[in-house]
Amino acid sequence: MRPQVIPARSEAERELAASRAAEVLREGGLVVHPTETVYGIGGDGSPENNRLVSRVKCREPEKPLILLTPSIEVLHGRFPDLDWPPEADRLAQRFWPGPLTLVVRCPGASAGLLGPNQGLAVRLSPDPTVAAILAHWRRPMTSSSANLTGGEPARTIDDALELFGERPDLIDLDRPIIAVDAGTTKGALPSTIVSFLDRPPRLLREGPVSREELEVSLSELE
Repeated sequence: MRPQVIPARSEAERELAASRAAEVLREGGLVVHPTETVYGIGGDGSPENNRLVSRVKCREPEKPLILLTPSIEVLHGRFPDLDWPPEADRLAQRFWPGPLTLVVRCPGASAGLLGPNQGLAVRLSPDPTVAAILAHWRRPMTSSSANLTGGEPARTIDDALELFGERPDLIDLDRPIIAVDAGTTKGALPSTIVSFLDRPPRLLREGPVSREELEVSLSELE
């Protein structure tokens, strides 16, 4: 199956696409969307939806997804038992919205969102299309890079739609799926990931935000 492609090249198109994307999320469907780095695919964060994202990407269902949040306040409201140390707050204030994912402990999150040791991966994206979608949705949205596991990240909507190429295994999907086309993304690297599950914080993946930038920001708390 091939998702319906909705243009979001102008501000007017973006608002219409964001409204439709929020409807799809409410229906338990999937949204292929741009970010400030590469195209992603996400949903409402329910265990069933998380398994669907993993199925489309051909990845292990137990592998956790990233959450894109409209704001830090919405994140804390959705997950009141979130463990949010001062170092995480410092990096969020310095680099959000931006290509930095923070992994923090959150015992109350649902299956498919938590990694080992109850880690929840979260990010506030500066991409205007994602921001518009989340403004309509008013909740965090799951996201994972829109490529088959092990494949190259997608920077265009055509690259992202390769997920759905010749896929007879997806014929029985009964959820709405749309793809929001905002043109070529600005970045080629997935986000930097920092884990706060251990002390001191640990860099899991270096991306657009460098190790040096992180170290400088965290040193200011000492």
